[in-house]
Amino acid sequence: MKKFTLTIIFTLAISVSAFAQKNDGGKDALAVVNKMFAGMAKHNPAAIAELWAKESNLTAVIKRKDGKTVIVNLTGEKFSLNFAENKEEIKEDMYEQKTFVDGDIAMVWGRYVFFVGGKISHCGLNSFQLVKTDSVWKIANAASTIDANACTEKEKKRTMTMTAKKN
Repeated sequence: MKKFTLTIIFTLAISVSAFAQKNDGGKDALAVVNKMFAGMAKHNPAAIAELWAKESNLTAVIKRKDGKTVIVNLTGEKFSLNFAENKEEIKEDMYEQKTFVDGDIAMVWGRYVFFVGGKISHCGLNSFQLVKTDSVWKIANAASTIDANACTEKEKKRTMTMTAKKN
């Protein structure tokens, strides 16, 4: 009986450890999104593009100053080209991110503040859908709102030096 109990405990310990290694709570998926933000800040289109799946799509819902909404759809590769020129220092701060993982699909979303030259350019909501292929997370689809007038009071107090909360 003692050997049987020890065998059960040992098997459960290995199973829990293996599950913990497979289910990272979305940290690896979130790391891909944060790596994309780092590539944007470095104006590195190649580093950005490599994080997107080949058939990816980004939908930007842009609220213009005249109040009209414009919807822009880009592939991940075309999106990356927006960061080819290093004109000014930029940072996208997606704070208090939330992640959800179910097998090989993950969602990462959260409010963000976008800085250009140290000042807030706009705020909005990001939603990323990632897929895992060959043990690597890739961004399959994304949607973002972009509105210069949508920053909350909390967001207006954020600075470029603040660090996003990690899940």
